[in-house]
Amino acid sequence: MSKFLTGEDLENVVYDIIWDAEKTLLIVSPYIKLDDYFKDLFKKHMDNHKLRIILVFGKNEKKVNRSLSNEDFDFFKKFPNVSIVYVPHLHAKYYGNEKKGVITSINLYDYSFKNNIEFGVFSEQKILSKFTTSADVEAWHECMELAHNNEVVYVKRPAYRSKKGLMSFGNEYVKSEVLFDSTEKFYGSGKSNLNSDKRLDDFADEIDLDQAHNVRPERVWRDDKKETVNPAPKKKFTFKTQPENKSNVGYCIRTGEEIEFNPERPMSLNAFKKWNQFQDVEYGEAYCHYSGEPSNGDTTLARPILRKNWKKAMSN
Repeated sequence: MSKFLTGEDLENVVYDIIWDAEKTLLIVSPYIKLDDYFKDLFKKHMDNHKLRIILVFGKNEKKVNRSLSNEDFDFFKKFPNVSIVYVPHLHAKYYGNEKKGVITSINLYDYSFKNNIEFGVFSEQKILSKFTTSADVEAWHECMELAHNNEVVYVKRPAYRSKKGLMSFGNEYVKSEVLFDSTEKFYGSGKSNLNSDKRLDDFADEIDLDQAHNVRPERVWRDDKKETVNPAPKKKFTFKTQPENKSNVGYCIRTGEEIEFNPERPMSLNAFKKWNQFQDVEYGEAYCHYSGEPSNGDTTLARPILRKNWKKAMSN
């Protein structure tokens, strides 16, 4: 159920959303300025490579540091799993994690929390509620669309390697790597790098160190005899599309086999039995429940439908 909040109640909800995040922390705020209290809240997650932080800010194309200062930008760069996105005409504000979210008027700005009269609508989300349409679910997906369809400024991802040993299984965290950083151009000129076409979908959610060097790069000579190196080719996939006149058809997110379309049960019985051994609702699966296309780990039991297909799936 949604609640209207203002004053200290609204402030505490924002604080809780930041503090309690475990899987994903999504912050959409045109202006960001952190005081010591906000930094202490975020520092809880400084060494948590499992928490994905997505920060979306905007405004001030001619002087970006008015929206997000270099000092605060450098603070967020310290986190092991973070994406920072710039949206020029952003005015909306939203704070959410995997459990709860608030649509609000308040910026992530210390002055706003200390001096302004602000409103917000807060809701707690359960896993199954994400498969229904409501204002808070729509807000979450709309903000994710903003994050994925606008200019990426900074991307840092955790890197993993398979555990070794007869009794070991799974992956272990090794380090985090910066995959993209345009802050020098972004802040050096005082303007956004508007020619950038980099988007979040261009970057994997994590780095597999075991596979990173499996394909040997090829040496290529340019016409001027200078050497370049071709990057390892990306794996190509073909995917199934939703059959016509079969809107009740879905796909097992682990095996890809056809099953009944039901986001609350997106696995075949056999696949579910295997999943039930560990019961990790955030474990990355292989396919989209709606379209059957490979998801490359972007679907989970909690989110069985790819983000790009969610609106179509809910309208059918």
